Amino acid sequence: MLRSAQWALDGRSKRATINDFRRTLRETATDMVKGAKELRALVKTNGRHPVTIIRRSAIGIEQEAALTAMRAPRLVVTSPPYPGVHVLYHRWQVDGRKEAPLPFMIANKLDGAGLSYYTMGDRKYPGLKTYFDNITGSMSSVAALADNDTVVVQMVAFSAPDWQLPRYLEAMEAAGLTELRLPILKDDRDGRLWRSVPGRRWYSAQRGTTPGSQEVVLFHRKTAVKLPSAISAAASDRAAR
Repeated sequence: MLRSAQWALDGRSKRATINDFRRTLRETATDMVKGAKELRALVKTNGRHPVTIIRRSAIGIEQEAALTAMRAPRLVVTSPPYPGVHVLYHRWQVDGRKEAPLPFMIANKLDGAGLSYYTMGDRKYPGLKTYFDNITGSMSSVAALADNDTVVVQMVAFSAPDWQLPRYLEAMEAAGLTELRLPILKDDRDGRLWRSVPGRRWYSAQRGTTPGSQEVVLFHRKTAVKLPSAISAAASDRAAR
């Protein structure tokens, strides 16, 4: 219901008709049931662990008993809030750009948090310190669950990539993650995978290409632990023998 209502009301330049809404609601419900059945069949066929869903902050997630009992993940995929980019996660923009708490009204729930709760920090805070503190904390917990074979994939955009991208990479390093570069992209732009953000708001598309309209895919792996020089030399000597 929420997905269909968002399609019909949020950020549209003109309202959807009731027939369009009913059609979308029917198609969305059908896709949801179909996807759930396919997931169940694949899990059963592969004989793997059942799907585990944990609803909580990522900070401190390495202490969850349900996760510590599992092996380290091979892949982590996430798209965190974009630093400095104004995105409404808890409001819909109705009749063009009027912000309204419709998702909570439809779900009959109270919205007890402000915008910064959903974006990891106020985009106007000096240096986005709150955001980078939160992203470091959350990714430190991810790194604690990972091992040397885990690959962390993130898709993120920046309002000012010239300084925010280097600062973001510093936060990943502080979290214990080192960036990986794809050899195939070594001669392309900055050696990273970029793309235009799909499904932009109609008024954003009118502004053309802006820094926040470009997303980058970042690849990280857990930083290798460096042994003290004496231990490293002893290990190398044993290997040589």
